[in-house]
Amino acid sequence: RSQHERVLEAIRAAMAGSSVQRRTFEIENQQQGGGGMLRISVRPVRHDDPDAVIIVIEDITQLRAAEDARHAFVAQATHELRTPLTNIRLYVETLLEDGDDDPKLKANAVNVINQEACRLDRIVTDMLSVAEIEAGSLRVIHDDVDLDAALHDIEADYQVPARQKGISLTLNWPPKLPVVQGDRDKIMMAIHNLVGNALKYTPSGGSVEVDVTADDAKVSIKVKDTGIGIPEADIEHVFEKFYRAKDRRVSEITGSGLGLALAREVIRLHRGEIVVESKVDEGSTFTLTVPTQAQAA
Repeated sequence: RSQHERVLEAIRAAMAGSSVQRRTFEIENQQQGGGGMLRISVRPVRHDDPDAVIIVIEDITQLRAAEDARHAFVAQATHELRTPLTNIRLYVETLLEDGDDDPKLKANAVNVINQEACRLDRIVTDMLSVAEIEAGSLRVIHDDVDLDAALHDIEADYQVPARQKGISLTLNWPPKLPVVQGDRDKIMMAIHNLVGNALKYTPSGGSVEVDVTADDAKVSIKVKDTGIGIPEADIEHVFEKFYRAKDRRVSEITGSGLGLALAREVIRLHRGEIVVESKVDEGSTFTLTVPTQAQAA
């Protein structure tokens, strides 16, 4: 029997008085071309009025999509946490076994452990920020942000991973940048996500270029890559939580679908914005803009 037939039977049973319990069904909404979900509840009103039945029809498509996305996120987050933890464990074992005998091996192991610990910290920070966004409690601290020092940190964090992947990474910024008033950790998180994504989705032999410009009103950070690009149909969705492009090459790369959503959210809290331009197989350019201290008060 189809779900529709079961719903009709439940309505008849309620009207006939043979069913006094509420029955609930979830069926696919064919009127939306498939993929939509309806929740239908059927229950009698009272025993002395058998012809009266309450039927409640709810469109739960978005609810179901959100639940599926959360389940996928938990699975993906678990995988992303396991990878750096596994690497840390392996390199700690290497240090314990051979570190004292090989200074070069020891230095490399310590460097990898440090990188993976930073990666763990960013994953956990992203997860906590998602919880804050969904609770409506994400806030920014307003303080002076030294972007020059922040960009030096970004360069130091990503030069080794870029070199290991065979990608040319260059950062260009003027010798004197204006001070931005905001939350340094959250601005750094946004920049990390843009640069990290550029490296992640750029094949070996490609390039990632970060160009920073500033004037009296704003600072703009442009992250340009020669990666796989984003299909036009996906561009308007890439800033949605848990969304990942349909490109097969994207599905082969680990990711939670949170980075860009978090980056845009925190930059908007600084009265800034992130926009993207992209062409498939040519690359993407993400531009992050935040107002200067004078504008952000």
